[in-house]
Amino acid sequence: MSAALERLLTDLSEQQKALDSAASVSESDLAGNITLANDLFCILSGYTREELIGQSHRILNSGCHDPAFFTRLWKTITNGRTWRGEICNRAKDGRLFWTATTIIPIKGDDGQPQKYLSIRFDITQRKIDEAALSNEKERWQVTLQSINDAVIVTNPHNQVTYLNPAAESLLGIALEDAQLNLLSEMIQFDRVNGDEDAPACFLSSAAALHCQTGSAELHTRYGQHLAISYSCAPLTDQGGLGAVYVLRDETEKKELLDNLREMAFHDTLTTLPNRRAVEGRLARALRTARDLGQQHAFCYIDLDQFKLVNDTCGHSVGDSLLMDISQTMKDALPAHAYLGRLGGDEFGLILFDTRPDEANRICRQLVQRIRDFRFEHKGRRFTLGACAGVAPITQAATTAGDLMIQADMACYRAKSEGSGRVMLYEADEVGFRRLETEMGWAADFAQALEANQFLPYRQLIRPTSRGGQPHYEVLIRWQRDGVVEGPAKLLPALERYGQAPILDRWMLEAVVSYLAAQPDDNAVYFINLSGKTVADESFLGVVCHMLDHYGVEGSRLGFEVTETAAVVNLGDAQRLIHGLRERGCQFALDDFGRDASSFFYLKHLPADFIKIDGAFVRGMLDDRRDQAIVRSIAQLARDFGMHSVAEQVEDADMAALLEDMGVDYLQGYHIHRPEAFPYWQPVTNTLTAAGGHAVRPPHLTLIK
Repeated sequence: MSAALERLLTDLSEQQKALDSAASVSESDLAGNITLANDLFCILSGYTREELIGQSHRILNSGCHDPAFFTRLWKTITNGRTWRGEICNRAKDGRLFWTATTIIPIKGDDGQPQKYLSIRFDITQRKIDEAALSNEKERWQVTLQSINDAVIVTNPHNQVTYLNPAAESLLGIALEDAQLNLLSEMIQFDRVNGDEDAPACFLSSAAALHCQTGSAELHTRYGQHLAISYSCAPLTDQGGLGAVYVLRDETEKKELLDNLREMAFHDTLTTLPNRRAVEGRLARALRTARDLGQQHAFCYIDLDQFKLVNDTCGHSVGDSLLMDISQTMKDALPAHAYLGRLGGDEFGLILFDTRPDEANRICRQLVQRIRDFRFEHKGRRFTLGACAGVAPITQAATTAGDLMIQADMACYRAKSEGSGRVMLYEADEVGFRRLETEMGWAADFAQALEANQFLPYRQLIRPTSRGGQPHYEVLIRWQRDGVVEGPAKLLPALERYGQAPILDRWMLEAVVSYLAAQPDDNAVYFINLSGKTVADESFLGVVCHMLDHYGVEGSRLGFEVTETAAVVNLGDAQRLIHGLRERGCQFALDDFGRDASSFFYLKHLPADFIKIDGAFVRGMLDDRRDQAIVRSIAQLARDFGMHSVAEQVEDADMAALLEDMGVDYLQGYHIHRPEAFPYWQPVTNTLTAAGGHAVRPPHLTLIK
């Protein structure tokens, strides 16, 4: 019996050691005062055994539990029952620690508790992990609740287990009603973009073995059809393989993209295809011509008199006219025609499977239909005209851009011959070769300007009276390959392709910088201005900036504008003249007498000089009518308080006759042959921008 008792005591001792190594153990009396504490309890609490014995368990109170918690605990153990729970304690150093605690009442023979045995296991790290997990879960729940994308989670049976608010809104069902319903029964949609297998992942969670993305059209419970993009991915848990789905409503984005696509390829005013669409269709026509030997035609149509409607009735009325005329043109064309608006009052027409002669005939009918069109506004009736150029699309054609240029050149030629004309582009025809040559000149202009190949020349304008102030007209010369050429070919090309203002500004700075370097030169230098420069509202500011920058008096500078340019831009010319005269600059009206409306516009243009057109001066020795015209213009200039200038004075007899007529200034080869500016140096840093920043001419490319 003693041996059995000894073994029992030994086993109990081993069990005690095992318990002491795994749990913190303490005993307390009925009042809760500690009477025993093992080593692990001391380590966990941070107190020594001496500090713990005799102390109430309240020494470890963390304040994390309310009084009711401890009331329930004491009620349980005082009634002789075991209490189990988790308690947060505070160690000696103030740190908190959590224990999974079991408190066992030790009963006496009478069945009443004699003392309490507490066994504690440290679960602090577990509680920290649970808190972190809870925070993470809460953060993701807040995120899922907040995002605009619909999130759906299903179990392995494809039953819905979670919907975020965006998904509830998209599907039109609350989470409580959706739970454990089959996802495939809750949503219906059609595939888009030919994506045949995309929706399979919605039919079964097992189909979402791999991440998938796609787009579809969703049919909602409210009868809406929404464009969505989606992604689905497998979700593994203890119950098997589920899935998570993310749906995004792309309806507004799709509508916006559709509108942008419509705007990108259609003219918003007329709803016709725009220039980009015409170029794309033209490229396709070119490919069929090259690959299949088909023959098409591209037509460039330019309306006449449209500007008159805009200027007379306003742009809103002009827009209405464009819409009406566009519909009229569409109705007049065959079914295989493709009509688009290239911009402004210009239209492009592609005629498929059409020979040049047939295209020419169709264009003539279209132009006649436009001429027959009548537009009325507030009792006014307007008649439009049009010209057209036709470019054949054959196997020999190169690019769509070349075809548009060819048709444009043909239209330009047709327009130059009068309204209502149609012209077919022929590469070997003389007129078209001349136009292509002009394009070459315009393309070379930018490079020549950068290379300082242009030279300013001057020709004396001599006063007929003694002591009069001499003037010079500034001319341009092009020096390339060792040869100095005149502007006869260059200037028309620059006017046609809108580059003349660049040359005007270059000439302005060349003259002003030269005058700054020649303070003793008391002559007035006159610079010719193109019509586009006259219409440029910023040019006056450029002149003022240039004079201020170089420190040159405005009285040393003059400007010449042809009568035609001034008449076309009358309001702009008046504004420019007034502004220049305020700076002391002088103004000359060139080629006077060429237009029938000269006298009317002379009244409204406060010029300082009238330059009599050379056509009258050249023939006046042999033609009394020319003499009468020159004499009347000279008298008119005096009556208006202006000075007269005779151009193209070629001999002494002509000069003497002009002096007898009272002409104030003479200009021509008899007076002075044009010469280069003495001591002129090219300007290295152009300052023609009002802010003083360098201005580089645009690069032009010749397309053959």
